[in-house]
Amino acid sequence: MKNNLQFCLVGRGSIGTRHLKNLKFLSYSDIIAFSEFSDDNKDAEFKQKYGIETFHSLERIKGKKPDAFVIANPTSKHIEFAMIAANINCHIFMEKPLSHNLNGLEELKMNLFRKGLVFLLANNFRFHPVLLCIKSLIKNNEFGTIYFARIQVGQYLPDWHPWEDYRRGYSARSELGGGVVLTLQHEIDYAYWLFGKYKNIKSYVKKISNLEIDVEDVASIIAEMESGQLLEIHLDYLQRPSKRTIQIQGSKGSIDYCFGDRYLQFYDFEQQKYKMLLDLTNYDNNQMYIDAMKHFIKCISGEEKPRCDLEDAIYILKTCLEIKKNL
Repeated sequence: MKNNLQFCLVGRGSIGTRHLKNLKFLSYSDIIAFSEFSDDNKDAEFKQKYGIETFHSLERIKGKKPDAFVIANPTSKHIEFAMIAANINCHIFMEKPLSHNLNGLEELKMNLFRKGLVFLLANNFRFHPVLLCIKSLIKNNEFGTIYFARIQVGQYLPDWHPWEDYRRGYSARSELGGGVVLTLQHEIDYAYWLFGKYKNIKSYVKKISNLEIDVEDVASIIAEMESGQLLEIHLDYLQRPSKRTIQIQGSKGSIDYCFGDRYLQFYDFEQQKYKMLLDLTNYDNNQMYIDAMKHFIKCISGEEKPRCDLEDAIYILKTCLEIKKNL
Protein backbone atom coordinates (compact mmCIF):
# COMPACT_ATOMS: atom_id res chain seq x y z
CA MET A 1 0.00 0.00 0.00
CA LYS A 2 1.05 3.59 -0.56
CA ASN A 3 2.20 5.18 2.69
CA ASN A 4 2.68 8.79 1.63
CA LEU A 5 -0.91 9.83 0.96
CA GLN A 6 -2.62 12.94 2.27
CA PHE A 7 -6.30 12.62 3.15
CA CYS A 8 -8.94 15.31 3.48
CA LEU A 9 -11.76 14.38 5.85
CA VAL A 10 -15.14 15.96 5.09
CA GLY A 11 -17.52 15.35 7.99
CA ARG A 12 -16.46 15.18 11.63
CA GLY A 13 -19.34 13.18 13.08
CA SER A 14 -19.09 9.67 14.52
CA ILE A 15 -18.41 7.87 11.23
CA GLY A 16 -15.95 10.50 10.02
CA THR A 17 -14.10 10.24 13.32
CA ARG A 18 -14.03 6.45 12.99
CA HIS A 19 -12.39 6.72 9.57
CA LEU A 20 -9.90 9.25 10.95
CA LYS A 21 -8.91 6.91 13.79
CA ASN A 22 -8.58 4.01 11.38
CA LEU A 23 -6.31 6.00 9.06
CA LYS A 24 -4.11 6.79 12.03
CA PHE A 25 -4.15 3.12 13.04
CA LEU A 26 -2.91 2.34 9.52
CA SER A 27 -0.07 4.85 10.10
CA TYR A 28 -1.46 7.65 7.93
CA SER A 29 -0.91 10.92 9.77
CA ASP A 30 -1.02 13.45 6.92
CA ILE A 31 -4.70 14.27 7.35
CA ILE A 32 -6.60 17.54 7.16
CA ALA A 33 -10.29 18.22 7.71
CA PHE A 34 -12.82 20.48 6.03
CA SER A 35 -15.99 21.84 7.59
CA GLU A 36 -18.50 24.23 6.07
CA PHE A 37 -19.35 25.52 9.52
CA SER A 38 -17.12 27.25 12.04
CA ASP A 39 -17.06 25.46 15.39
CA ASP A 40 -14.15 26.57 17.55
CA ASN A 41 -14.74 23.81 20.10
CA LYS A 42 -14.79 21.07 17.45
CA ASP A 43 -11.75 22.56 15.71
CA ALA A 44 -9.85 22.59 19.00
CA GLU A 45 -10.94 19.03 19.83
CA PHE A 46 -9.68 17.68 16.51
CA LYS A 47 -6.42 19.58 16.91
CA GLN A 48 -5.79 18.45 20.48
CA LYS A 49 -7.03 14.84 20.28
CA TYR A 50 -5.96 13.92 16.76
CA GLY A 51 -3.47 16.57 15.63
CA ILE A 52 -5.78 17.45 12.74
CA GLU A 53 -6.16 20.98 11.42
CA THR A 54 -9.62 21.94 10.17
CA PHE A 55 -10.10 24.37 7.30
CA HIS A 56 -13.28 26.25 6.44
CA SER A 57 -12.15 27.44 3.01
CA LEU A 58 -12.11 25.17 -0.02
CA GLU A 59 -9.35 27.30 -1.51
CA ARG A 60 -7.16 26.37 1.46
CA ILE A 61 -7.97 22.70 0.88
CA LYS A 62 -7.10 22.98 -2.81
CA GLY A 63 -3.81 24.60 -1.86
CA LYS A 64 -2.94 21.60 0.32
CA LYS A 65 -3.33 19.27 -2.70
CA PRO A 66 -4.65 16.18 -0.89
CA ASP A 67 -4.55 12.80 -2.63
CA ALA A 68 -7.94 11.57 -1.44
CA PHE A 69 -11.19 12.78 0.11
CA VAL A 70 -12.98 10.82 2.82
CA ILE A 71 -16.58 12.03 2.45
CA ALA A 72 -18.62 11.45 5.60
CA ASN A 73 -20.93 14.46 5.70
CA PRO A 74 -24.76 14.32 5.33
CA THR A 75 -26.05 12.27 2.39
CA SER A 76 -27.50 15.30 0.62
CA LYS A 77 -23.99 16.79 0.35
CA HIS A 78 -22.17 13.72 -0.96
CA ILE A 79 -22.22 14.43 -4.69
CA GLU A 80 -21.39 18.12 -4.24
CA PHE A 81 -18.19 17.21 -2.39
CA ALA A 82 -17.41 14.28 -4.67
CA MET A 83 -17.39 16.75 -7.57
CA ILE A 84 -15.13 19.09 -5.61
CA ALA A 85 -12.76 16.18 -4.96
CA ALA A 86 -12.76 15.04 -8.58
CA ASN A 87 -12.17 18.59 -9.84
CA ILE A 88 -8.92 18.76 -7.87
CA ASN A 89 -7.89 15.22 -8.91
CA CYS A 90 -8.59 13.47 -5.61
CA HIS A 91 -9.59 9.85 -5.16
CA ILE A 92 -12.85 9.38 -3.24
CA PHE A 93 -13.76 7.19 -0.28
CA MET A 94 -17.45 7.91 0.37
CA GLU A 95 -19.72 6.84 3.18
CA LYS A 96 -22.93 5.18 2.07
CA PRO A 97 -25.39 6.01 0.63
CA LEU A 98 -24.18 7.60 -2.58
CA SER A 99 -26.84 10.32 -2.51
CA HIS A 100 -30.55 10.95 -1.97
CA ASN A 101 -31.30 11.54 -5.67
CA LEU A 102 -29.69 11.03 -9.09
CA ASN A 103 -28.59 14.62 -9.67
CA GLY A 104 -25.01 15.04 -10.87
CA LEU A 105 -24.15 11.36 -11.11
CA GLU A 106 -23.42 11.23 -14.85
CA GLU A 107 -21.17 14.28 -14.61
CA LEU A 108 -19.32 12.72 -11.67
CA LYS A 109 -18.93 9.42 -13.52
CA MET A 110 -17.47 11.13 -16.59
CA ASN A 111 -15.12 13.23 -14.47
CA LEU A 112 -13.79 10.23 -12.55
CA PHE A 113 -13.35 8.19 -15.75
CA ARG A 114 -11.60 11.00 -17.60
CA LYS A 115 -9.12 11.53 -14.77
CA GLY A 116 -8.64 7.88 -13.82
CA LEU A 117 -9.65 8.47 -10.20
CA VAL A 118 -10.63 5.77 -7.72
CA PHE A 119 -14.12 5.84 -6.22
CA LEU A 120 -15.13 3.51 -3.40
CA LEU A 121 -18.50 3.53 -1.66
CA ALA A 122 -17.85 2.31 1.87
CA ASN A 123 -20.41 -0.47 2.11
CA ASN A 124 -18.42 -1.99 4.94
CA PHE A 125 -20.52 -5.16 5.22
CA ARG A 126 -18.91 -6.33 1.99
CA PHE A 127 -15.83 -6.74 4.22
CA HIS A 128 -17.56 -8.61 7.07
CA PRO A 129 -16.22 -12.17 7.50
CA VAL A 130 -19.72 -13.68 7.71
CA LEU A 131 -20.78 -12.25 4.36
CA LEU A 132 -17.42 -13.05 2.77
CA CYS A 133 -17.90 -16.65 3.91
CA ILE A 134 -21.48 -16.77 2.59
CA LYS A 135 -20.35 -15.35 -0.75
CA SER A 136 -17.75 -18.12 -0.99
CA LEU A 137 -20.40 -20.75 -0.16
CA ILE A 138 -22.65 -19.41 -2.92
CA LYS A 139 -19.77 -19.37 -5.42
CA ASN A 140 -18.94 -23.00 -4.56
CA ASN A 141 -22.62 -24.07 -4.81
CA GLU A 142 -22.70 -25.26 -1.19
CA PHE A 143 -26.34 -24.16 -0.85
CA GLY A 144 -27.38 -25.89 -4.07
CA THR A 145 -30.35 -24.05 -5.54
CA ILE A 146 -31.08 -21.07 -3.32
CA TYR A 147 -34.82 -20.78 -2.82
CA PHE A 148 -35.10 -17.72 -0.64
CA ALA A 149 -33.33 -15.42 1.79
CA ARG A 150 -34.64 -13.33 4.69
CA ILE A 151 -32.61 -10.32 5.76
CA GLN A 152 -33.42 -7.79 8.45
CA VAL A 153 -31.98 -4.95 10.46
CA GLY A 154 -33.75 -3.05 13.21
CA GLN A 155 -32.18 -0.37 15.38
CA TYR A 156 -34.04 2.11 17.61
CA LEU A 157 -32.95 5.46 16.20
CA PRO A 158 -32.59 7.40 19.50
CA ASP A 159 -30.19 4.69 20.75
CA TRP A 160 -27.70 5.20 17.91
CA HIS A 161 -25.96 8.22 19.44
CA PRO A 162 -27.52 8.73 22.89
CA TRP A 163 -25.34 11.81 23.46
CA GLU A 164 -27.00 13.57 20.48
CA ASP A 165 -30.54 14.72 19.71
CA TYR A 166 -31.68 12.07 17.22
CA ARG A 167 -34.09 14.57 15.63
CA ARG A 168 -31.19 16.66 14.32
CA GLY A 169 -29.21 13.86 12.68
CA TYR A 170 -29.28 13.25 8.94
CA SER A 171 -30.92 9.84 9.46
CA ALA A 172 -34.06 11.58 10.76
CA ARG A 173 -34.36 14.39 8.22
CA SER A 174 -35.69 14.19 4.69
CA GLU A 175 -33.76 17.23 3.43
CA LEU A 176 -30.48 15.57 4.46
CA GLY A 177 -31.29 12.24 2.78
CA GLY A 178 -32.47 10.28 5.82
CA GLY A 179 -34.92 7.41 6.28
CA VAL A 180 -34.41 3.68 6.76
CA VAL A 181 -34.11 2.81 3.07
CA LEU A 182 -31.06 4.98 2.43
CA THR A 183 -29.59 5.05 5.93
CA LEU A 184 -29.84 1.27 6.40
CA GLN A 185 -29.05 0.40 2.81
CA HIS A 186 -26.38 -2.15 3.80
CA GLU A 187 -28.91 -4.98 3.53
CA ILE A 188 -30.11 -3.86 0.10
CA ASP A 189 -26.50 -3.59 -1.02
CA TYR A 190 -25.16 -6.88 0.27
CA ALA A 191 -28.18 -8.79 -1.03
CA TYR A 192 -27.23 -7.50 -4.49
CA TRP A 193 -23.56 -8.34 -3.84
CA LEU A 194 -24.45 -11.90 -2.83
CA PHE A 195 -27.29 -12.78 -5.20
CA GLY A 196 -27.02 -10.42 -8.17
CA LYS A 197 -29.40 -7.86 -9.59
CA TYR A 198 -32.99 -7.31 -8.55
CA LYS A 199 -35.68 -8.27 -11.07
CA ASN A 200 -39.01 -7.33 -9.45
CA ILE A 201 -39.47 -5.33 -6.25
CA LYS A 202 -42.55 -4.79 -4.09
CA SER A 203 -42.26 -2.65 -0.99
CA TYR A 204 -44.17 -1.17 1.92
CA VAL A 205 -42.43 1.97 3.18
CA LYS A 206 -43.97 4.13 5.89
CA LYS A 207 -43.56 6.09 9.10
CA ILE A 208 -45.53 4.18 11.74
CA SER A 209 -44.03 5.28 15.08
CA ASN A 210 -44.20 8.43 17.19
CA LEU A 211 -40.54 9.26 16.58
CA GLU A 212 -40.14 12.96 15.82
CA ILE A 213 -38.82 12.50 12.29
CA ASP A 214 -40.12 13.34 8.81
CA VAL A 215 -38.87 10.17 7.07
CA GLU A 216 -39.93 6.53 6.92
CA ASP A 217 -39.06 4.40 9.95
CA VAL A 218 -39.96 0.99 8.49
CA ALA A 219 -39.59 -0.72 5.12
CA SER A 220 -40.70 -4.21 4.17
CA ILE A 221 -39.41 -5.38 0.80
CA ILE A 222 -40.14 -8.50 -1.24
CA ALA A 223 -38.00 -8.98 -4.32
CA GLU A 224 -37.37 -11.53 -7.01
CA MET A 225 -33.75 -11.61 -8.09
CA GLU A 226 -32.64 -12.11 -11.69
CA SER A 227 -30.97 -15.35 -10.57
CA GLY A 228 -34.34 -16.64 -9.33
CA GLN A 229 -34.23 -16.31 -5.54
CA LEU A 230 -37.05 -14.81 -3.53
CA LEU A 231 -35.79 -12.18 -1.12
CA GLU A 232 -37.40 -10.57 1.92
CA ILE A 233 -35.73 -7.51 3.46
CA HIS A 234 -36.96 -5.71 6.56
CA LEU A 235 -35.51 -2.38 7.77
CA ASP A 236 -36.62 -0.31 10.75
CA TYR A 237 -35.67 2.40 13.24
CA LEU A 238 -37.73 0.77 15.99
CA GLN A 239 -36.27 -2.45 17.43
CA ARG A 240 -34.83 -2.62 20.93
CA PRO A 241 -32.48 -4.33 21.35
CA SER A 242 -31.11 -3.89 17.86
CA LYS A 243 -31.07 -6.90 15.57
CA ARG A 244 -29.40 -7.78 12.26
CA THR A 245 -29.97 -11.22 10.73
CA ILE A 246 -29.61 -13.22 7.53
CA GLN A 247 -31.27 -16.53 6.68
CA ILE A 248 -30.60 -18.42 3.44
CA GLN A 249 -32.47 -21.55 2.43
CA GLY A 250 -31.07 -23.75 -0.32
CA SER A 251 -31.67 -27.25 -1.66
CA LYS A 252 -28.48 -28.60 -0.04
CA GLY A 253 -28.19 -26.54 3.12
CA SER A 254 -29.05 -23.42 5.04
CA ILE A 255 -27.70 -20.63 7.22
CA ASP A 256 -29.54 -18.66 9.90
CA TYR A 257 -27.23 -16.08 11.45
CA CYS A 258 -27.73 -13.17 13.84
CA PHE A 259 -24.88 -10.66 13.64
CA GLY A 260 -23.13 -10.57 16.98
CA ASP A 261 -23.42 -14.33 17.51
CA ARG A 262 -20.14 -16.05 18.28
CA TYR A 263 -20.38 -18.74 15.61
CA LEU A 264 -21.46 -19.05 11.99
CA GLN A 265 -22.82 -22.51 11.19
CA PHE A 266 -24.07 -24.18 8.02
CA TYR A 267 -26.73 -26.88 8.22
CA ASP A 268 -25.90 -29.67 5.76
CA PHE A 269 -29.07 -31.47 4.60
CA GLU A 270 -27.34 -34.63 3.41
CA GLN A 271 -25.41 -35.15 6.65
CA GLN A 272 -28.25 -33.69 8.75
CA LYS A 273 -25.91 -31.78 11.00
CA TYR A 274 -24.36 -28.37 11.52
CA LYS A 275 -20.88 -27.52 10.28
CA MET A 276 -18.88 -24.86 12.08
CA LEU A 277 -17.69 -22.23 9.58
CA LEU A 278 -16.45 -19.28 11.64
CA ASP A 279 -15.57 -18.54 15.25
CA LEU A 280 -16.21 -14.83 15.76
CA THR A 281 -15.56 -14.75 19.50
CA ASN A 282 -12.75 -12.23 19.17
CA TYR A 283 -14.02 -10.37 16.12
CA ASP A 284 -14.09 -6.57 16.43
CA ASN A 285 -16.68 -4.92 14.17
CA ASN A 286 -14.29 -2.05 13.52
CA GLN A 287 -12.14 -4.48 11.55
CA MET A 288 -14.47 -4.31 8.54
CA TYR A 289 -14.06 -0.52 8.49
CA ILE A 290 -10.28 -0.91 8.65
CA ASP A 291 -10.38 -3.50 5.87
CA ALA A 292 -12.49 -1.17 3.70
CA MET A 293 -9.96 1.64 4.14
CA LYS A 294 -7.01 -0.68 3.44
CA HIS A 295 -8.80 -1.83 0.30
CA PHE A 296 -9.32 1.78 -0.83
CA ILE A 297 -5.61 2.53 -0.41
CA LYS A 298 -4.71 -0.60 -2.38
CA CYS A 299 -7.10 0.55 -5.11
CA ILE A 300 -5.23 3.87 -5.30
CA SER A 301 -1.94 2.03 -5.75
CA GLY A 302 -3.48 -0.23 -8.41
CA GLU A 303 -3.21 -3.43 -6.36
CA GLU A 304 -6.99 -4.03 -6.23
CA LYS A 305 -10.19 -2.98 -7.97
CA PRO A 306 -12.92 -1.19 -5.97
CA ARG A 307 -15.27 -3.68 -4.34
CA CYS A 308 -18.12 -1.16 -4.60
CA ASP A 309 -17.36 1.24 -7.45
CA LEU A 310 -19.50 4.08 -8.77
CA GLU A 311 -21.48 1.81 -11.10
CA ASP A 312 -22.44 -0.41 -8.16
CA ALA A 313 -23.21 2.64 -6.03
CA ILE A 314 -25.52 4.09 -8.69
CA TYR A 315 -27.31 0.77 -9.11
CA ILE A 316 -27.96 0.49 -5.37
CA LEU A 317 -29.13 4.10 -5.18
CA LYS A 318 -31.59 3.55 -8.05
CA THR A 319 -32.85 0.41 -6.30
CA CYS A 320 -33.34 2.32 -3.04
CA LEU A 321 -35.21 5.12 -4.81
CA GLU A 322 -37.48 2.56 -6.47
CA ILE A 323 -38.21 1.04 -3.06
CA LYS A 324 -38.99 4.49 -1.64
CA LYS A 325 -41.60 5.17 -4.34
CA ASN A 326 -44.17 3.51 -2.10
CA LEU A 327 -43.63 6.02 0.70
